[in-house]
Amino acid sequence: MSTSRAAEPALDTDLWVLGSPVYRAVKVLVVSLGVAYALTTLIPFGDQRPAFLDTWFYSGALVATSLLALARPVLVRRNRLAWACAGAGVASWSIGDIYWSASFSSVAASEIPVPSLADVFYVGLYPLAYVGFIVLARGTVRRLPASVWLDGVVTSLAAGAVFSAVMLTDVLSADAGKALAETITNLSYPIGDLVLMVVAVAALAMVRWRTDPVWWLLGLGAAAFAVADTAYLLGLANDTYDDGTWIDGTWMIGLTLMALAGSLFRRRPADEVRGFAALLVPILFSLCALVVLIVGTFVPLHPISIIMASACLVAAGARTALTFEQTRELTRTRVEATTDELSGLGNRRVLDSALPGMLSSLPSGAALPLTIVSVDHLREMNRILGYTAGDMILNAVGSRLRAALPTEAVAVRLGGAEIAILRTVTTGTAESVARDTENLLRSLGRPVVAGPIPVQIELSAGVAIAPVHATTSAELIHCAADALHAAKANCSEVEIYDPSLRGDLHSHLLPDLLRAAENGQLFVYYQPKIDLTTRRPVALEALLRWRHPTHGWVEPAPLQRLAAQVGLTRQLTRILLLSALQACAAWRRKGYELGVATDVSVADVLDSHLPYDAAKMINKVGVPPGALTLEIAEEVLLIDARRTATALSQFRHFGVRLSLDHYGRSAPSLARLRNMPVDELKLDPSFVEPMLNSTQDAVVVRSTVELARSLGITTVVEGVATHTLLDAVTLSGCSAAQGSLFSEPMTADSLHGWLASFPQAPVEHQQTVSGPRQPGQPTSSGRGVDPSIGRHR
Repeated sequence: MSTSRAAEPALDTDLWVLGSPVYRAVKVLVVSLGVAYALTTLIPFGDQRPAFLDTWFYSGALVATSLLALARPVLVRRNRLAWACAGAGVASWSIGDIYWSASFSSVAASEIPVPSLADVFYVGLYPLAYVGFIVLARGTVRRLPASVWLDGVVTSLAAGAVFSAVMLTDVLSADAGKALAETITNLSYPIGDLVLMVVAVAALAMVRWRTDPVWWLLGLGAAAFAVADTAYLLGLANDTYDDGTWIDGTWMIGLTLMALAGSLFRRRPADEVRGFAALLVPILFSLCALVVLIVGTFVPLHPISIIMASACLVAAGARTALTFEQTRELTRTRVEATTDELSGLGNRRVLDSALPGMLSSLPSGAALPLTIVSVDHLREMNRILGYTAGDMILNAVGSRLRAALPTEAVAVRLGGAEIAILRTVTTGTAESVARDTENLLRSLGRPVVAGPIPVQIELSAGVAIAPVHATTSAELIHCAADALHAAKANCSEVEIYDPSLRGDLHSHLLPDLLRAAENGQLFVYYQPKIDLTTRRPVALEALLRWRHPTHGWVEPAPLQRLAAQVGLTRQLTRILLLSALQACAAWRRKGYELGVATDVSVADVLDSHLPYDAAKMINKVGVPPGALTLEIAEEVLLIDARRTATALSQFRHFGVRLSLDHYGRSAPSLARLRNMPVDELKLDPSFVEPMLNSTQDAVVVRSTVELARSLGITTVVEGVATHTLLDAVTLSGCSAAQGSLFSEPMTADSLHGWLASFPQAPVEHQQTVSGPRQPGQPTSSGRGVDPSIGRHR
């Protein structure tokens, strides 16, 4: 498979030859010669027709046409076999005609021997053209369904029936009484033309009647030969054939069309005829076959015509039966494609197609509520009772929903345990819609027999109403989903979407967030960490902000929540890390020995690739590994201790410092802290602020600081906004602090001016903030880090 794909481009590299100026000029010249000769056969010269037209000019045109036909397979590799056969057929006929002109042009028709060597070359056209047409059709269409085969049979039989009805009887009657060899030779031409017509029409049907002129030129060329050969045989029988008549011009046109077909250059394949137009062609051919049978009841026709016309109608009947079967199968497939198997409701495709139309045709004063119903705790029921029980619950809810809703309502399963209901309400308020939804949930929430005992199910719903809450399909679905989320969060049965939620970050910003990085809307700000002994900056925390074009600045915390919803957490973390490390390297080149800290989520901690990516970034920018501090969310304490320690050890092996962020916000475990491989503890404001008014809280803070110091962990207080709190945390023994009292987060440019306000160089970060290291902990005094350190599976 891979070999054939790799070879396909090579087959196309020489197609440019067909479009080159030299080739096009030669093609125009050759076609002009053929057309010019054909036109001379229509000019009434009388008895004075120039002899050179039917001698060297005619022969020269034949040679040029043959060379043009053979040039295609020589110069171009694509479909070489097909065009080689077609070109050889044209050349064979031309050789035969040149031989005939040289040998018998001055001999009376009655004295020309039949068969002769010329007949051998004439007849050689047909098998070569058959092979070329069929191979070319198979090369164009790799796989032919039964309907296409039947179309080819119908059209080819019809064309053969019409041709044989018009020509075959007269030709056969003209050969009556002649010698057997002469009769067989003369019959080979109409029969060969008949088969050539059948093959040409069948090939056109195989390629589904493409608008590509290549196939139509080949078909017209075959038709020209059929007309010319039949007229020639009748002329011989009636002793009326002369050289240089329209018959010779028609032969020349047929050869020219075939040679021209192989010289065409198309940059892209032609489109096939589809829909009713594709069926119209075999229908018209079937009518032609029916006309042949009707005419045959009044006029004697050759049995071949009757047989071919009858076979055409039989094939047309089979094609009609196949069409009905395909239509029925298509209908069944469409139903299955829009139906959810478990619930029996529609699927997401139904909602996507119905919602825009119902919104656009909403009557004035009417409303369109979109209700998303969720079967609560379905995952837990699947785990306890098995997935069969969950399937039975969804099936029961779907059946009840179909029975409860009016016929014009749309109900679909969105996936999982969520079902969407769409209906038009002519009158009513949001309160009445909520009451109707509550009544519907009560009818749906009856116990379901899903195993040995009935299962009581709980339902919650979120409702959004158009055009009150949204005017587009996507917005309406977002609003209903947010309302459902609010219902689950509030443990309520039904929630109507609250537009006031737009004041906060909303899920409708998620599509914009996906494009924020490439649109240059993400910016990094820096907030200093101040050493409480020297009151000088020792490090800066990097914060990623998003500047939305219409909603303004989005702060780091909500930005992290939004990123988690669309799977951008890891990407944004790497953007923040690289920007922060580049800024840190720039500070150090200017003489500010500052470290940099960035927030990482629990998902980042468990990302096995992040330690190695961070090590590569550190080596790239050229800063000591210890200059980077990763501030880890306190939720890491809730994860399995062994898995957490293993993940954090990867960073420690590279010399990166670790800080436990927001410590104290959710009743931390001091026992867990003892086993956490962290260098720094960031105390949350909610943990330290109560110490201003409570002696017991002050004791807890001081005890935490002492415990951290005994474990070799430094403590940093965040959110310091007042001098009172600053004095209290200083007395408690904390090492550093950060907050609005010292500085709000600032850009890299503003930070440079802020640092310049300090008269002396800032204190070395490693000496002041990092604190004593654990025994065996790697040093970070070097400028690089080996990414291979600490690799494990």
